[in-house]
Amino acid sequence: MTTDDGNVPIDPWMLLRETDWSSIDHCCPDTAPATPVVLAGLLDVDEDVQRTAIRNLAQLVTHGNSIYGATAPAARFVIAVLGHSRTTTSGVYFHEERRRPMRAALLQWLGDLAFDATYDEDGPGEPDDVAAVRAVLPLIYEAARPYLFDADLLIREAAVHAAATTLVVPELAVHIPEFVPLVRSTLSTSEYRGHRYLAKRCLVTWGVEPGPLPDSLISRPEDGYSDDPPF
Repeated sequence: MTTDDGNVPIDPWMLLRETDWSSIDHCCPDTAPATPVVLAGLLDVDEDVQRTAIRNLAQLVTHGNSIYGATAPAARFVIAVLGHSRTTTSGVYFHEERRRPMRAALLQWLGDLAFDATYDEDGPGEPDDVAAVRAVLPLIYEAARPYLFDADLLIREAAVHAAATTLVVPELAVHIPEFVPLVRSTLSTSEYRGHRYLAKRCLVTWGVEPGPLPDSLISRPEDGYSDDPPF
C-alpha cells in the first residue's frame, strides 16, 4: 500500500468511502455516483472491466487534459493501488495500440497529470483544483520510484516519465541530478515519441543540454501523442 507523505498508508477503499464524489466537479454532469465504481473497477478480476475502468477514468477526471475537483482524489486512489497485483494485467489502454501492463498505463496517466498541472502557471482548471493536484505531485514521485529500474521496459519508461514530471516542485528539484542520466538512458532512447519529447523538455527545463535524439521524431498513429502539448 502506498504511503501518504512517506509514512501514513493511504487506504484506497477508505478514500473511496470518505470522498463526497457528488459534491466535486467532474468532466461531465451526473457522473459523480459512478466515479467510485470506475476506480474500483481498476482492480476488478475481469480484464474487460479493468480496460473499461481505465478508459472511463480519463474521461471522468482528466478529459481534454483538464483538471477537476475529482482529479486529485482519483489520483490518490491510483497512487494507492499502483502496487496491487491486479495492475500487472496486460492490455491495450487509453488511445494507444501497444500492449503493456496496466501499471505502466497508470504511471503514464499520473505523469501526464503532473505535466498538465505544471505546464503553465495557471494550470488547466479552477485554481483550487489545480492546487490540489500539485499537492499530490510528491506522492506521484514516491509512487513512481519503486519502478524506475523495473524489469519491464514499459513500466520503467512510464515510471521515469511520472517521476521526472514532478521535479518542478521545489522540494523535489533536489533530485534532478540523479534523474538526468535516467531520462537520457530511458526516455531519450524510447521508441515512443511522447517519451522522447518529454526527455528533451525535461532536460532543457533543467538547464541540461539534451543532446541528440533519435531521428524518427515524426508522429505516427501508434505513438498516440499529438505534435504539440498538452497531450
